[in-house]
Amino acid sequence: MAYAPTKRRGIRRKSPSLVVLNITSMLDMFTILIIFLLKSYSAEGVILTIPADLHLPDSTTQSQPVPGLIIELSKEVIVVNGTPLPLDLGKVESSDSLMIPELYDYLSKRVRQYEEISSANPDVKFTGRMVLEGDREIPFRLLKKILYTSGQAGFINQSLAVFTKE
Repeated sequence: MAYAPTKRRGIRRKSPSLVVLNITSMLDMFTILIIFLLKSYSAEGVILTIPADLHLPDSTTQSQPVPGLIIELSKEVIVVNGTPLPLDLGKVESSDSLMIPELYDYLSKRVRQYEEISSANPDVKFTGRMVLEGDREIPFRLLKKILYTSGQAGFINQSLAVFTKE
């Protein structure tokens, strides 16, 4: 007569009893997972909000944008830090002058505000940084005028926002 292997060796199965779950090791594991996820999804650098109608050019650059004044340039409007400027871009593009007076006036006011803040608080320093978010379809002539006008107003550290190809 054949016996089950456990009975042959004299090993008996224990009857079911109350199993106590040790949650200390599970809490340690969850803590490690939360720290890992927080570190993985933390944002660093500058977060740029790109409007839906703005299509940035592609690039292979790996450099991160630096914080500064943000100028959005679409086909219809120029927006400086969320404020649209009342400009006719067709006239601006067709003019012979590199200077855009309305943009220069607005940016000069911003420079004066930065300088007043800098004089009141020595920890804050005006660096003249700006980030231009330009649509890939805008003419280079218009882009050149905006860069020239911003430089004349005091924003000499200029960066172009692009999509980085992986």
